[in-house]
Amino acid sequence: MAQQKTNPKLEQALTRGDLAIRQANSARATALLRALGKMIVDASATIGVEVSTLIPDGDRIYDPADGVWPQALLVSLDGPVEDADPDEVRTVRLLADDPGTVFRVEWHRADGKIGRQEGGPFATVAFISDVDIPWSDDED
Repeated sequence: MAQQKTNPKLEQALTRGDLAIRQANSARATALLRALGKMIVDASATIGVEVSTLIPDGDRIYDPADGVWPQALLVSLDGPVEDADPDEVRTVRLLADDPGTVFRVEWHRADGKIGRQEGGPFATVAFISDVDIPWSDDED
């Protein structure tokens, strides 16, 4: 049986379109993490806590893996992320499989295990910064 040939122009258009969609989705995930980082920094400043954030390699094109975007927002409450003890840095990722905007925070617990908390933007800011947020992610 002869294999059907694909029109080279169609193949090129679909390949470029697929790459553009992947790039846009990845850029959206990084933009959401950047916005969340700014919210955490600003909220923490209201209670006199200086927070440092970093998204290493955030501008690369990624695809979700295991339902989570690989970009990571690193949050340090103990000075610049680069100088902080890795066990004290919180890692925040955007969940890819959730239709809403849901973040997963991971940190090293005192018992040596990894702690996890998931929530929307306001719940995540409140969790990391310990600032009392006057509204929640559940409100319309």
